[in-house]
Amino acid sequence: METCRRIEWFMRKFYIFLLPVLLFSIPKGLDAKKRVRVKPGLDTLMRKADHYLKGKRIALIINHSAINSKGRHILDLLYPKYKVVKIFAPEHGIRGALDEHVGDEKDTRTQVPIISLYQRQKKAPTEEDLADVDVIIFDIQEIGLRYYTYASTMVMSMKVAKSAGKPMYILDRPNMAAPLGVYGPLLESKFHGGFAGYYPIPMAHAMTIGELARYYNEKFNINADIHVFKLSGYKHSMFYDEMGLPWKNPSPSILRMASVLGYHLGGAFETLNISVGRGTEHPFEYYGAPFFNAKKITKEMNRAKLPGLKFKPVSFTPERSAFKGKKCHGFRLVITNRRKIQPMRTVITMGYVLYKNLPVDTRKTNWARVANGIGETGFIERMAQGISYKILSRAILPDVDAFKKERKKYLLYP
Repeated sequence: METCRRIEWFMRKFYIFLLPVLLFSIPKGLDAKKRVRVKPGLDTLMRKADHYLKGKRIALIINHSAINSKGRHILDLLYPKYKVVKIFAPEHGIRGALDEHVGDEKDTRTQVPIISLYQRQKKAPTEEDLADVDVIIFDIQEIGLRYYTYASTMVMSMKVAKSAGKPMYILDRPNMAAPLGVYGPLLESKFHGGFAGYYPIPMAHAMTIGELARYYNEKFNINADIHVFKLSGYKHSMFYDEMGLPWKNPSPSILRMASVLGYHLGGAFETLNISVGRGTEHPFEYYGAPFFNAKKITKEMNRAKLPGLKFKPVSFTPERSAFKGKKCHGFRLVITNRRKIQPMRTVITMGYVLYKNLPVDTRKTNWARVANGIGETGFIERMAQGISYKILSRAILPDVDAFKKERKKYLLYP
């Protein structure tokens, strides 16, 4: 009996000791990916919101992605405590769901007016729009490519803020694919000031939206009164899904990290007469057209042995966008190791293979449209000729290296 009592006493002590170990060690291992390690600039602003916003009339340039680290939207955080007088909506609208021009409306809950910045004749606020505003807040998730239009919305708005004498707060957000690095030709002069690429930077800049704002503001003499609210816990070596942040599709066809990476590698070819998988469950993973031979084009892509990638033949029917309702054939881009991807090599190889497989009678006309995304007409002409990616990459290396050197002084994170 005494022995049993001693065993029972020992077991109670053992479990009292073991319980804290279980509570503190096991969840850490199980939930490591779910814990928030990065916090967006919105969280930074909200810690001192009274100081920056109390008594001021506020205009928001936002969409659905303007959420804090717990998933709460900026409008819910600010209204009604702070005076939000108007909202400006970028491409895809306030909810990030539209692929066409967007009209003005009112927010259904707050009745705050929403002014579209994606109309045929309007891509930025006017000075008149800002007449009854004291401060402008920009908070939109971007993915790190020159031709992704949210950065153009930002820079156009910075210019108007400068001319109207209004301060602009940039709430920083991560670059979703910064580990891919800086790559691609600079935007040639004939494309400067366009909506899908405003200033002469490489295709991919590997900066956060706040860092890019600082670079644009000084490098191109905008000289707007901007204040960047920094991220916490962010490093440029992180992909977005490694940060513990809630996911919101940045635009209607960026559904997951595979879409982000696919857009980096193949988004510039969307202007060709092909489907890039919009209207399927795998946008920017599927590339095809009714006139492609899936086995042939997939074999050509795999022959290149691109690091971190493989390609599978696929047939699919998009529900919208190019070739809506028509059976397309082509390849699926499959990421095997995203840390090994060589983006420029992949872009050049994919471009050449797609070009070769386009119908000969429309090939040149469609190919010319790619220049705006890639950034340089001469570059895509040499790409179509099958010039080695080593030669093409070497030709743009001085510009890329110069940009890398210049951007360093605008970086806010390691």
